[in-house]
Amino acid sequence: MPKVAVYWTGGCGGCDVSFLELGPKLLDVLSQVEVVFWPALVDTKRQDLEALPGKAIDLALINGTLRTQENVEMVEVLRSKSRYVVAFGACAHLGGVPGLANLKSREELLVEVFGGGFRPTPPPGGPSEHALPELLPQTLPLAGAIPVDYVVPGCPPPPALIADLFERALAGDLPPAGHVFGKDKAVCEECPRKKEDRKLDKIVRPHELQPDGERCLLDQGMICMGPVTRGGCEAACPKAAMPCTGCLGPTPKAGDPVLAMISALASLVRAGEEGEAAFSAEDKVLDSLADPLGTLAKYSLPSFPRLARSCVPTPVRRGP
Repeated sequence: MPKVAVYWTGGCGGCDVSFLELGPKLLDVLSQVEVVFWPALVDTKRQDLEALPGKAIDLALINGTLRTQENVEMVEVLRSKSRYVVAFGACAHLGGVPGLANLKSREELLVEVFGGGFRPTPPPGGPSEHALPELLPQTLPLAGAIPVDYVVPGCPPPPALIADLFERALAGDLPPAGHVFGKDKAVCEECPRKKEDRKLDKIVRPHELQPDGERCLLDQGMICMGPVTRGGCEAACPKAAMPCTGCLGPTPKAGDPVLAMISALASLVRAGEEGEAAFSAEDKVLDSLADPLGTLAKYSLPSFPRLARSCVPTPVRRGP
């Protein structure tokens, strides 16, 4: 019976909960595997993990970003005990929403949250091991600390992708290392919304618009990351009238999602314009984008830090 481990580092815990979305299939999976380490589900401790022989775990699913030294230590132990390691969810895959903290240094974050002079010391009179874990200088995706065999992307991963991973693992049919469980084509390929007016003359935030039920959200002015985001979610957010935020990561052809999306937006703004008028229209529309990094690099900043910072201007705040 295959041995499975699930571990949660720095994140919200939604990826752990996402297994429940398998519904009755989850019971089928659990009946075919032995869970040897899953702190959120069974009472296992670090010493239990360390006591396992090398490669005793067949499949380790790790979710969350790496924010502390303890996170790194734990995933290193899991790597040494596992045949295959899966980056499970957007935080483990790309760094995730917590990775936006990389816009500031560790020291700046500690001062802003705790005030000057803060040190992660133990409680008064407590042993040293009770001190808070040391923060890493920067948030890291899982591959920033250990080799990763597979990725199941998403925030949280869609049930279909989770099921695909387990079905292939239980059948002994895992793909070559490096495989991302998702589609190579973009979310737009799965989206039923109609793409008609391919010109962007304004940018609106989701709360500022009651969207047309059938038209492409990007055509209506919402920043939808669908054109540059890997499919596999069946366009769940656009179908619910919310723009794609890019949680499955960029398509193989897109590369850096910030650069790819800026290019897509610029082409839509300039549609039908020529010369100086085209650049004037681009400046007017794109400068109205509130929180560019939080929008275009919401999940990917730790994985694409240099290009994201150099290609996105200082955020311009307009409206609430």
